[in-house]
Amino acid sequence: MKLRLADVLADPDLGLRLVDGEPAALNQPVRWCAVTELADPRPFLSGGELVLTTGLSQTEPAAQRQFVQRVAERRASGLGFGIGLTHSLIPDATIAAARQARLPVIEIPYATPFIAVDRFVADRVLEEQYGRFADLLDEHDTLAKALLSGRGLGALIESLHQILGAPAMVLDLYGRVLATAPAGAAWPVEQILSAARAKATGESPTAIPVSVEDTVVAYLCCRRPRRSADVLPYAVSLVGLELARRQAELAGKRRLAGQVLEDLVRGTIGAPEASRRLAPFGIRPDDEHALVVAAASSPQGLLSSPPLAGATTAVFDDCLIAVLEPGRPAREAARQLHAHLGRHGGEVRVGIGGWYTGMNGLRWSYYEAYEAMTRGPGINEREQMSLSGLLLASEDVPLRDLARDVLRPLRDFDAAHAGSLLATLRAYLDADGSVATVADRLIVHRNTVRYRLEQIERLTGRSLARTADRVQLWLAVAAARFDT
Repeated sequence: MKLRLADVLADPDLGLRLVDGEPAALNQPVRWCAVTELADPRPFLSGGELVLTTGLSQTEPAAQRQFVQRVAERRASGLGFGIGLTHSLIPDATIAAARQARLPVIEIPYATPFIAVDRFVADRVLEEQYGRFADLLDEHDTLAKALLSGRGLGALIESLHQILGAPAMVLDLYGRVLATAPAGAAWPVEQILSAARAKATGESPTAIPVSVEDTVVAYLCCRRPRRSADVLPYAVSLVGLELARRQAELAGKRRLAGQVLEDLVRGTIGAPEASRRLAPFGIRPDDEHALVVAAASSPQGLLSSPPLAGATTAVFDDCLIAVLEPGRPAREAARQLHAHLGRHGGEVRVGIGGWYTGMNGLRWSYYEAYEAMTRGPGINEREQMSLSGLLLASEDVPLRDLARDVLRPLRDFDAAHAGSLLATLRAYLDADGSVATVADRLIVHRNTVRYRLEQIERLTGRSLARTADRVQLWLAVAAARFDT
């Protein structure tokens, strides 16, 4: 409980007396004591002090009025005037000026030294701070136990709601409410996100950024706390720990699911083994599934993207893949993946595959989605019965072996000279033969691109100007993406 001016007056050992002041003013909190005989104490006041003086420099009414005005200007909680030294009574000008400024005036008898008042205030303020510190430790302990209870983020936010005496919520960057308490609380999600992105202050409810590895991933929101707002920084850190744990768990699952899908796509495992290994991820062989494949020039967000409702997400071959459950709108899932990867900057490409049943259906949908993705930036729908996709998906056509032979000279050159011929060829084919686009994408001069293309033609014995050769090189590059 904060120390009030009434508490200082109530102590019988001090023997203080209220000379002038409204009853409501006695509820003013006293932050500290300030003893001064300066004519202008303002530089040394910050507000909330009980100012103690004997009026040594206030011998004239004008000086007395001016002193009171300066103390009131700094929003002191009260004026304690020591009598029996410079003045036998508190000057009338001091009382009149204090009444006009609504500043309580307290008479301090000669027998009470200022140090006694100072010590009383200091002891009570420190006692209050110690009590608050002990309460804060208890609140920290309550929040930590809630998080470790096994009920996770929901229990943490429920405990925070009880501590604050106000509704609390965790909101991710996409407007999803991850936890809220009480359960029925209504939140203006769009308003909160807009204010948070604009870093607007003074808004209600408050939105505090939550970071994982120096990246904002969510906001801890609360309406105006009725108490214990000091606990919020610790609550933010605990929310960050929980979200980091979730992110690490999701990244691990994505890698595992990606490994199984990669083995299925490349023919390393058959349908029965794939069914067994994908079952823990909720992918059932009798259901229809469609795949969405997304890639970006910056792979930074592949593992950190939030989970998609109605989908299993996986990562392999520098792509973020969503295996959609029956009835999940593919276009909406593609839009969400595109939006997430776009947050990290750079070009984002997304492809949507068709709906098929069984493990082989997953494989075919993947090739459709992958081929659609390679057509360029943005969201691309599949092209039904694509010949190139059929060739890539076929286990009977030795396309990968042929691709290795076609691209071997480029791989050998790159390995021997730390070169980028294969990367340049991929970028050139993806850019539909635009040297300028390749130069921008690889951050090199256009003449460097042209020189590399000449090397590619010389080493492979194929001309990029001939349609037949370009088709062979395109198929080789496409097949090489899936090559183990």
